[in-house]
Amino acid sequence: MSTELPIISASAPSCADTFDSTNYFLPLAWFNQHFGVLPRKLIFQLANTDARTAVLQALGARYDLEQATVAHSVYIEKVDQDPELNVWALRLAPHLLLLVGDYGTYNERGVQVFYSPATDAAELAALRELLLAHVETGQQERQRIHVLRLAYNDLEFTPLDIKIPALDLSTHYNDDLLPAHETIVRRLQQPQDKGIVILHGPPGTGKTSYIRHLCGLTDKPKLFIPPNLAARIADPEFINLLHDNTNSILIIEDAEALLTKRDAAGGGPSAVSNLLNLSDGLLADCFHIQVVCTFNTDLSRIDSALLRKGRLIAAYHFQPLAEAKAEALASSLGHHSVLGAATVLADIYNREEGEYEVGKTAKRIGFGVHK
Repeated sequence: MSTELPIISASAPSCADTFDSTNYFLPLAWFNQHFGVLPRKLIFQLANTDARTAVLQALGARYDLEQATVAHSVYIEKVDQDPELNVWALRLAPHLLLLVGDYGTYNERGVQVFYSPATDAAELAALRELLLAHVETGQQERQRIHVLRLAYNDLEFTPLDIKIPALDLSTHYNDDLLPAHETIVRRLQQPQDKGIVILHGPPGTGKTSYIRHLCGLTDKPKLFIPPNLAARIADPEFINLLHDNTNSILIIEDAEALLTKRDAAGGGPSAVSNLLNLSDGLLADCFHIQVVCTFNTDLSRIDSALLRKGRLIAAYHFQPLAEAKAEALASSLGHHSVLGAATVLADIYNREEGEYEVGKTAKRIGFGVHK
């Protein structure tokens, strides 16, 4: 049964100041105008967008959401696609405002609750109980990465689900990886830690697949930097962004351009300098960010400061899979012709008995991101 809400009278304060110049709803201003006090705020991180849908459905069973709506906007991008929620503000009771949207803390997984000492204690307690039943548990971080993107000219991290493959390291990699892997996993699973992991080697040797495997072994958030935004690591704005993402793992693929020696890049802000501070400087003690970098270039071209003991967790050189292992893996995949040499994983997985056919899509091992 829906709870009847008091109707706001025609003499209610003007809402002209409760939207900014870009038409974004300003919950603090609205709350102050309507209730005469500045609110307190609770911020919940839901497990995923399905959890947000479940919360809204539960609220719909308790309240008249049409009557409770203060602000509501959606994106309509395609004819045959359901509208996508932009922001929804709900006045659930006097001195109780709930806000969901695709921006702000935790983006589309965030729920903000505004209240005051005058809020009905039972209403607030029921809302807290509902939201706590759908909050992040930590396990979700093993199935997703947070991708850096530009939104309205601001940097932000957006969570995206990834598929974690069932990967047998002893089958897909040379034997010398296992000792390094044990060190890497132990350190990445340790809370409030720091340091840098460097993974290098020729293309196709399985560096990205290995990173995906690592993602499924730790509950820490993984912050992925796409190549087009890698240079922004040197920006002060990026450091500010890390304030909201402490105790995380920063993943930078194909990082040759960022990690080369500083004396070869000229003056100006340096991404290497920021990485040094994050991995073992003053910022490391504040943010507890661990960094995982991959590249294809020779290790000698990388700034030597990144390799210093105390800063470096591990450095591993990925090489073509040894001949015996390559033959065994190829045979398990149904390829029976002899390889005759050490072979990279990409060639083993995309091997054909005859010539490649035009237009045939090769199987890829690497980051698989899906929404």
